[in-house]
Amino acid sequence: MFEENDFVCRHLQLTKGDIVRVIREKNLSSFTEIQDETDAGTVCGTCVSDIEDILEEELELRRKGNSPQ
Repeated sequence: MFEENDFVCRHLQLTKGDIVRVIREKNLSSFTEIQDETDAGTVCGTCVSDIEDILEEELELRRKGNSPQ
């Protein structure tokens, strides 16, 4: 999928690392929360499914207790 420095939201220049960081730092658990914090997915929407996939990966890590804080 995406590497840490790959752009997920090109319009806002947000990388996978940016998205992961905000999920972990703010303990986010929904796309809406990510959108509220970053504005990702508000310009054209093409990144929405990618962000949802990243969120699901992070939530799975959190459930397994493997998410670095």
